[in-house]
Amino acid sequence: MKIEVACEKGSSNKAKGDLLEKLAKKLLLSQNYDVIEEIRVVGAELDLLCKHKVNGKKIYVECKAQKEPISAPVLRQLWGTVDIEEYSEGWIITTSDFTKDAKGFVENWRAKPQEKSERLSFYSPSVIIEALKSSLIICEPPNLAAEEFIGNTEELGDWTLLLSQFGMYWCVYTLKGGAPHGVLIYSASSGKQIRDEDTIQNLATLETTVADYDLRVGIANEKIIVGTFSSRLPSVVQVQIGESWDDYRPARPKDFVGRDATQKEILKFLSSAKENSGTRIFAITGNSGLGKSSLIAKLRDRSKNIRYKNKYFVYAVDIRGAREPSYILASFLASLREAQRNGFGDKIELSLSDPSSPLNSSSIQFYLDSLEHKEQVICLVFDQFEELYSKPELFGVFNAAKDLMLDVTSSQKNLVLGFAWKTDSTTQQDHPAYHLWHELADHRREYRLDVFESGEISSSITKFEKEINQKVSAEIRHQISEVSQGYPWLLKKLCINLYEGIKKGEKADSLLLDLDVGRLFQADLNNLSQQELMCLKLIAQNAPADWSEIIETSGTTVLNNLVHKRLVIKSGDRLNVYWDIFKDYLLTGRVPVVPYNYIPTSDPSSLINLCTRLKVSEFTDSLNLGSLVGLNERTIWNIGADLVMLGLAERDGTSFKVSKKLGANDEVSILNLLRETLGKHALKLAIFKNHSGKTISADAVRETFSDCMPKAKFGENTRNIYANRLTNYLIYSGYLLRAGNFFIVQDTGSPVLDRDGLVRRGNQRGKVFSVSVSPYATYSALIDITNAGVVVQEVGRNELSVLKRFELVTVKNDLVYQNAESILKSGGVKEAIWAAAKNEKSLLRCIELAQENPDMNPKEIAAKISDEYKLNWSEGSNKRNGGILKQWSSWVKEGMELSSIPTPPGRPK
Repeated sequence: MKIEVACEKGSSNKAKGDLLEKLAKKLLLSQNYDVIEEIRVVGAELDLLCKHKVNGKKIYVECKAQKEPISAPVLRQLWGTVDIEEYSEGWIITTSDFTKDAKGFVENWRAKPQEKSERLSFYSPSVIIEALKSSLIICEPPNLAAEEFIGNTEELGDWTLLLSQFGMYWCVYTLKGGAPHGVLIYSASSGKQIRDEDTIQNLATLETTVADYDLRVGIANEKIIVGTFSSRLPSVVQVQIGESWDDYRPARPKDFVGRDATQKEILKFLSSAKENSGTRIFAITGNSGLGKSSLIAKLRDRSKNIRYKNKYFVYAVDIRGAREPSYILASFLASLREAQRNGFGDKIELSLSDPSSPLNSSSIQFYLDSLEHKEQVICLVFDQFEELYSKPELFGVFNAAKDLMLDVTSSQKNLVLGFAWKTDSTTQQDHPAYHLWHELADHRREYRLDVFESGEISSSITKFEKEINQKVSAEIRHQISEVSQGYPWLLKKLCINLYEGIKKGEKADSLLLDLDVGRLFQADLNNLSQQELMCLKLIAQNAPADWSEIIETSGTTVLNNLVHKRLVIKSGDRLNVYWDIFKDYLLTGRVPVVPYNYIPTSDPSSLINLCTRLKVSEFTDSLNLGSLVGLNERTIWNIGADLVMLGLAERDGTSFKVSKKLGANDEVSILNLLRETLGKHALKLAIFKNHSGKTISADAVRETFSDCMPKAKFGENTRNIYANRLTNYLIYSGYLLRAGNFFIVQDTGSPVLDRDGLVRRGNQRGKVFSVSVSPYATYSALIDITNAGVVVQEVGRNELSVLKRFELVTVKNDLVYQNAESILKSGGVKEAIWAAAKNEKSLLRCIELAQENPDMNPKEIAAKISDEYKLNWSEGSNKRNGGILKQWSSWVKEGMELSSIPTPPGRPK
């Protein structure tokens, strides 16, 4: 028997503590004690100081209303308090049982001399219930009445004493297929069966295991027919695997590649379950698409091989098939029964009598003992577990899983529980299950999956070659490796797309280079009818969706078509989209960002020059290309490989042409596509994440390069070469501005088209902004530059210098053009100039100096800037530059303080 303290959902822990206090006082009163002091510890814990009414003996009482078993350290602490404070006795009143170590403590304590052993009393649920019965506070559980009502004693489970604000009740589970299904309720004081709707409804609102089951089974006026509860439990959906290598479902074990170290560690973990008293819980975690389900299927398959088939039994359950709490117990029973059929443990009729402590059922205890005797281990794994702590309607299922986990943890039997969930799921952070599950992290060992290593990628491609019975070229292997970035889902997607291209007789090289995952997913949707697309989105919105409801809405033919096309997966009577990543794309149109880590071997200028020589509609061999640009054939191969990897070209052996994605060989098109590709590069993303709007050194770029490629093993010299080369690409693409030996992290909105002036301007742009021209003059000059361009001589020299520094204009053939994309990106001419000025480190430093010392005049500020940047300005320069620094920095400061950009100060020259 057990005790549950139940409050209404959403109640505080104090409410549970108050109910426990009420019970404790009844128990103490029955023992002739009065409470003389109450000490609230935390939440549902209470310490009481009590005094015997006759002999005046003082006792210290700890009350704990919790589901987790009481550990040995809690009992040691109790004795420490009693001993130090010299109380006559110490009691612990708990609604949960003791752990294995705590039970050992109790046994050892009772073996001590009587004068010491009598000083501690351990009131476990069974002891509390006996004490309450002895004092006539509660009656015996009405077994006969329940047996008479149900008609079959074998269909009754364990009794629970329920403490609530509505009173105390005896509750007994009715069994269905060997597991709890409903609950019969009786008054704990009179033994009378509770049948009125109001009381049943009140109890149904409580946060308790009992309320997760059918409380209305006892309301019927007629006697229940024998066998009513023996219908089968909910169907358990096991983790599925694909029918072929190109199936989007979890990989067939024979197709599985990699994760060798993780497999070895988990199998070792299973072995430890029969050797030590450590945790019996493990978790497999990682982002979507990293192969968690495939790993589980592989472990299940390995447990059947000749080495492990008599040692470990792995049963993998898809949690997306769950609708009610009994799904967890059904999974538990199914795993044990299937293990029995495979020679694990003794042949025992298994049934569960208590859902909150399923391992306490006598038949389960006997069976687990037989596993220990045979040195066998059963492992039950719940896949897709995030479903339970991300959906409020499944909170009851979550509670059942949590109770099973805690029961397995405390039992220390040859039973292991595994859980797998994705760490990038859009969970509801305010969902109580989310926080509760992560608070239980200490009870489990975690195995986190990451992207594939290079060896795992290579093995996957080799497996792909064997499946299509065809070797792929070294270039294509390299492309797949680079583009997939080690993401198993993307690696599989690319191989499938390549295979489909091969079947059509197409060259798939350019397709592999498409970093837009959205376009890859869109290819799955292009051949769908409107009805199929609507059905697919409906399933995504309701996933896991009810099969019958989708049939009713969309029809059998449409749904079967989606299943046949492998876009929809059926798990029992629930439907899901084939990948969570694809489901998110259907719902939001967004796809995960796959950082691009490719490092070109050539410099951007050489790459662009060669690309302009490629033809759009036919291949040119490397020998001819070499003669056009004056480079040897091997160098052309290297540059050509870069062009292919960056999506600018296609190759046929050692011949190249412009890619279909580019479609032209003019410099503007090349730079725009290069900018699009590099916008997803890992270095670009990392720099903007850490340093957006700041001026940084080359060392900072190199450090960021190392951080965003942690698995790369470069020497320092090689690392610096690669970082410098990628920096140049980001400058050409318009993501970095060179300022002497420093770089401004600023997206100009477009690539740099004036390549001839790029290096010159970079060298001229000093660390300190000190051009003698007002913001208004700069603004007016930019306004006057038309789309057709303005002759250089018509723009003031200083104004042009500032606009070039800010990358807001391009000079070509003695004409000045606006950088329209950059201006548009900022929101207008005035906004673009202000945003660029705000990124000037020296202007921001001027603002800091003025705030630190408001009395500092412009000349003094300029002198301070000169000293800090080692500029050696003269007195005259300090006076001249101080005025311009003051004017620009004041404008920047004003814009930072207002919700809109103020009018630029100054006047045109």
